[in-house]
Amino acid sequence: METDMEKAYDYRSTWEKLKDKLEDELDDYQTLEARTLMNDKLDRESVADCPSKLLECLENNYTLNECFKILRDVFEKMKVHVVSDGRNLVEIIDEYRNQLRLGDCMDLIGREEQVLDIMKNFVENNCKGIWLCGMGGMGKTMLAQEVCCRLRHNFNYIVVNIDMKGKDSLVDLSREILLKQNLLWGESGQRLNREDSSARSSNAFILKSQVLESLQTFSNDSVLLIDNMDDVQSEEGEELTLYLIDLLSKISELGDECKLQVLITARHKFINTMLENGQKLNDRYCENHWREIELNGLSPEAGQKLAMTSDLPWHRRLSVEESYQVAKACGGCPLGICILSRYIQQPRSRTVADVISSVEGRLSDIVPCCIEKSFEELPEETKEQFIQLSVFNTCPFNVQSTAAIWFNDTSQQSIAKAEMGLKQLQYRHMVQCVRPCNPCAQGLLTDSEKDISTYALHPLVFSSISILLGNNIIHLGNSLNKAKARFLDLYLSKLLSIEESLERERYQAFQIVASDKVHLRNIFQWNNALPFSISSNLKLIHSLGITTSKLLTTFAKIINKPKKTLQVFKNLTETSKILGDKDACFFWSVQQAEACLDCDEIKNAEEILQRLHIDDQYYCNEESTTDVYGLFSAAEFHYVQGMLCNKNKQYSQSLSEFQKSLELFRKCKPDKAFTVYEAAAINAKGNVHFKLEEYSNALECHERAYELIDRKFGGDFHEHKSIYLHNIGSIQHVLALKDWDRNKEDAKHLLEKALEKYDTCINQDYDYKQTSDPYHADRRRIRSDIYLRLKRFDEAFEDAERALKIQKQLHDKEHPSITISRYQLARCYMKRAKENKKNGHRAQAYRDQTKCWNCFVQIQDDIAKGGLSRVDQQYFNIRNDHLKLVKRYSSGRLDHDKLKRFYARFEAKGKLGRSLSSSSESDNSNNPSSDEGLDDSVPVGRQDSGIGDSLAGSSIDSIPSSLHSMSLEYTPSIEEVFMDDDNMGSGNQSLPEGIVTENLKKKKRKQIFR
Repeated sequence: METDMEKAYDYRSTWEKLKDKLEDELDDYQTLEARTLMNDKLDRESVADCPSKLLECLENNYTLNECFKILRDVFEKMKVHVVSDGRNLVEIIDEYRNQLRLGDCMDLIGREEQVLDIMKNFVENNCKGIWLCGMGGMGKTMLAQEVCCRLRHNFNYIVVNIDMKGKDSLVDLSREILLKQNLLWGESGQRLNREDSSARSSNAFILKSQVLESLQTFSNDSVLLIDNMDDVQSEEGEELTLYLIDLLSKISELGDECKLQVLITARHKFINTMLENGQKLNDRYCENHWREIELNGLSPEAGQKLAMTSDLPWHRRLSVEESYQVAKACGGCPLGICILSRYIQQPRSRTVADVISSVEGRLSDIVPCCIEKSFEELPEETKEQFIQLSVFNTCPFNVQSTAAIWFNDTSQQSIAKAEMGLKQLQYRHMVQCVRPCNPCAQGLLTDSEKDISTYALHPLVFSSISILLGNNIIHLGNSLNKAKARFLDLYLSKLLSIEESLERERYQAFQIVASDKVHLRNIFQWNNALPFSISSNLKLIHSLGITTSKLLTTFAKIINKPKKTLQVFKNLTETSKILGDKDACFFWSVQQAEACLDCDEIKNAEEILQRLHIDDQYYCNEESTTDVYGLFSAAEFHYVQGMLCNKNKQYSQSLSEFQKSLELFRKCKPDKAFTVYEAAAINAKGNVHFKLEEYSNALECHERAYELIDRKFGGDFHEHKSIYLHNIGSIQHVLALKDWDRNKEDAKHLLEKALEKYDTCINQDYDYKQTSDPYHADRRRIRSDIYLRLKRFDEAFEDAERALKIQKQLHDKEHPSITISRYQLARCYMKRAKENKKNGHRAQAYRDQTKCWNCFVQIQDDIAKGGLSRVDQQYFNIRNDHLKLVKRYSSGRLDHDKLKRFYARFEAKGKLGRSLSSSSESDNSNNPSSDEGLDDSVPVGRQDSGIGDSLAGSSIDSIPSSLHSMSLEYTPSIEEVFMDDDNMGSGNQSLPEGIVTENLKKKKRKQIFR
């Protein structure tokens, strides 16, 4: 016997019972009649010879709500009565419909699992709050309303629905909650209703207290639905968040005394929305009282079914292939699928204007995605970017502005392309209409509105247009470039409002803009957007001042293209000269010199710095500089001069320049922003000391840099913290390897300290979703080596395998990072083989030796295909260890000789390939231990708002060599791993000939050794 609880949840069984009921009540003739009446609703190829199959055909093409409507209409016409009790079959249909009680959600497809999950958490688990999140258009509001409908019908819940759209203050929210409960009282003591505007209370404290007191008045089970939580964009947004925390904490404290539960819909995840207070709430209440449920795109099957459903009888039905393409194009987004599929199903419009007017009313929400990939195929970071775009509505889509793309081209071919463009632009791109656009009665734009430069189009849109229209965009002429410039102009104009508060809180202003990488990256998405936009907005950029100009350097750095960055700084330098601004000209010249160093144009950097030293003594001579701007520019100059000396191996001069830079930064205003630069200068000194093998001085510098940042920022996250921790751990790692033979206990103690640093860095990578980038992979690889030394093999293998997996995902062909990560995995196998042999586990040792051998075969193949350069710091380690491995374990000397010739030919070719090192080749080859594990990537000139050359801001092609490679001098070799055991080298333990022959055959041995 089913309980009421089971009936409330088991919706599918109710539908199946209806099938069984119709099987019992309908005869063959009645089944045929029903099929005839709903013939236009079924697939022509479907065969429904019984009632259950008839319902199955309906189910495959319609929502359950629509199925019930169709069945009710059919049986109302048939007037069939049930033999058992004499009731009309329509009454039976209504009875089953009420049992399901699906509410009014006509398109609730693919969400049943989430509905049941939320209901069970409320009803069975007594969950006090559920945070329902997901990007715009995923159906959060519809799903939440459906849950409330079912709770009200099946479990007698009281529902209080609050929509945060239009709620700009704590007062509005409190009044709305109290009004819904009829508990609002005026300041004079009278009870208020919605119409009592003249007596409305405006005291936030009183209203807040009334709401908290009202929590105990809920005598029945109740649910408070707070919809669109992130739509609060007022200054009180953070206060509302804190208010919500108090509300939830009060509900949790009351326990069973409070019958109220909370359901919140928002685009951002719970922890992101709560900001720094979110962690507090997460720790105290999430485990027992709070749950977060994220809505992603529908499954391909559910998306296809949703695309094929329609509640408009005059629409043509989509084919299976069409519905699949629609669902895929929308990334499984329900709103996008609904509007796009219904647009396609409409009769073909005669003009572009007709198409626009037919869908404009349905575009109340924006579902941004990308151009070439569905939402689910995007990286997590990109998903978060598009979610942010939908949250803050920075680029709202205006459907009329798409008419400007084609303006007066009304040929049939262009209309077809326009329709296709609309399908994609409506849900996958952002268009900012600068001035309102009103098509004339004929469906064309007026002359003043034909110029696309009146619209600030997102650069991604231009990529889409070029793909869609191919060579047919020639009629747009220079309008595209004008629109790109307009977009940047619109964005930069927003920075002016931040400029006003710069002096009051400089660091905060930095963080507001520089941390918003969504917009920074998108601005430069289009290849040619930056140079044209910069040159088109010279006066605007000049008016922004030095601080916002520094933000532009951050923009350029984020695109991770050194050559393009250099061109940007050249343009800005020339612009400053034209405008006669000597201050800005000096500043941008320094940035240009630094960019030259990044592009290995050392001679050009020397010329720029030498010219500045001669022409601009005011900035270069720190004694003559007094104002903050001058001090900052002079500090930048000396910092870049130190970088140049470091490149040229003039280490003493480099230390002197960095010290001058440090002293100048200390003279600047002591706020958080300049603290970041000061710490970076200290870190740079530490890197030079490391190259001089002055490890104690290097360690002292990195520890001071970390302490400085940590003291200023406290518990707040700053990405340079992980950089300095990484450097501290690297030095401790090197010192441990140096002392390994002399004092293993002290060395192990140092390794434990280094391990703590890497653990912290890796945990921060997880906290800030940086677990798929190359820096995380290299930290994993280095930590794997530490685990090996400590004989913690399971952890060593986990890190080595994870590092290799990440590098393979990042690079679609041979790459030094893959080769070096594979080398670390080979070392793990051999180290464990030695330990197993020592403990008498010879079979396990043999398996590990075999896997190590196979790793080196693959490494050799990678090197042959350009996966490593002879100047890479690990090359000689790999070569020597491979030769020793083959010499000891190959069945004959022939293989060893061929391998020697292979490496000799490889080195003789002088083919350098793609070096991992960002420093000069001679520097790496002559001083192989110079960069072990150190991050030399924090130049002051690029540290705007704490981003600079940090781990989060570097490209894969410019990863610091320190993060890729271990020191040649201190890396344990395969000889050490093999030879420590006297018995390991005996002939009986060699790998069988079959393994050597088979593996070399697989890798085209003859071609490699030829």
